[in-house]
Amino acid sequence: METLYQSLVTVNPVTLIGQICNLFIQLLIVKVFFLDKIKAVLDARREAADKQISEAETARKEAAAIKETYEQNMKEAKAKADALLLAAQKTATARSEEIISDAQQQAARLKVKASEDIALEKKKAVNDAKDEISGLALAIAGKVVERELKSEDQSQLIDRFLDELGDGV
Repeated sequence: METLYQSLVTVNPVTLIGQICNLFIQLLIVKVFFLDKIKAVLDARREAADKQISEAETARKEAAAIKETYEQNMKEAKAKADALLLAAQKTATARSEEIISDAQQQAARLKVKASEDIALEKKKAVNDAKDEISGLALAIAGKVVERELKSEDQSQLIDRFLDELGDGV
């Protein structure tokens, strides 16, 4: 048994030379019959990998271009939205100022008209009071003149004046 293990572990020079020759013969057979086919398969795989890499690079560049376009469009849309918002604010401010101005003008016109109406009513009341006072003054003056002219009817005049005054009250 020891010899069996020993024979597996020991190096025999004839076997070694035979194995080396066998290796060279296998390499020659592989080179003659299979090396071109193997190179063709490896080249095909290399070309496929290069093609996939170039397609991936192209897709990445296209994606970057699309992203840049998208970002530019977003910036433009934001700028337009800001411009529209600013214009709307300006329009609203101008409209509110216009409404306030119109309201103030209308209020001023109403004040002026009210003042004119008050002045007119006051003047009318003063004129009515003057008319009433002048009517009373004329009536009193007429009564006084009658009394002075007709002293005999003085008692009748007083009675009649009191009766008229009593009916008016």
